[in-house]
Amino acid sequence: MSTKVPVALFAFRRADLLARTLAGLRANRVPLIHAYSDGERDAADAGDVAEVRRMLRSIDWADVRLVERPVNLGLNRSLAKGIAETLAEHGEIVVCEDDIEMAAGSYDYLLAALDRYGNEPRVMCVNSWTHARVTPADAHDAPHFTGRCGGWGWATWRRAWDGFAALSTAELRERCAARGIDISKYGNDVADWVTQDAKEVPWDMAFGLYMMLHDGLTLMPPRTMTAHIGYGDVRASHVMDGAGWEDRPEPPPPLDSIRWPPVRENPGAAELWRRAMNAPPRPSLMRRIRRRLATLLNPRT
Repeated sequence: MSTKVPVALFAFRRADLLARTLAGLRANRVPLIHAYSDGERDAADAGDVAEVRRMLRSIDWADVRLVERPVNLGLNRSLAKGIAETLAEHGEIVVCEDDIEMAAGSYDYLLAALDRYGNEPRVMCVNSWTHARVTPADAHDAPHFTGRCGGWGWATWRRAWDGFAALSTAELRERCAARGIDISKYGNDVADWVTQDAKEVPWDMAFGLYMMLHDGLTLMPPRTMTAHIGYGDVRASHVMDGAGWEDRPEPPPPLDSIRWPPVRENPGAAELWRRAMNAPPRPSLMRRIRRRLATLLNPRT
């Protein structure tokens, strides 16, 4: 088994965003990449998929194992299959999608967290992304734990992932119900997604249910080291409006200065997630500008 911790990188057809993702990984001096390129859905995707694969083949600053899927698996199946394949060879993994930009130092931070909590079964995920809206007031200078799954620039262990793929979303939901687990603890979005057809449930929502079944925790940093650069992109599997969730990533502090928390959930974390996820969506910047202009041009008398 290699001592290198691989980055499992998932890409489909967005070469422009992938270029920024790769630049971030290069700045982090990532030594090993398992790249999974999903296949085209139809002829319209062929050119974009080909450009993504050309870009992945041209990486010369890291060892690369490139898997070019002959068919389109979709994000959920591509990610679940790729993570399982990578963890079959490695005990630890960093996961990155083609719309994630990691600040320099993020990879080393994730490795340090993997090492620190590797023997803690409740810790199932470590994340390099966060946001002020979901950061407790007493956690602005050190990492903290939440029971919400973190999925943007994150890392995990084989021990945490084993068993997840064997359960459907319906089975996960039923097991949570049988144990009296409130799947809305971290926001109604989880319950809204898992009541739909299982094929449409994002992988992180399903893994979040798996974490709940195991009383699992995610380590969150005090400030984000990762930017989600795909907000509003109609090419994404799940189009998201980033209004109110703008990212301002910064490098982590020196690793020897980090105060790693004990393995228990921050008491304020769940409530912050509920408020953030259940709140009405904030109007986009363009809509706010238009609204302001309308007020200035048509003042009430």
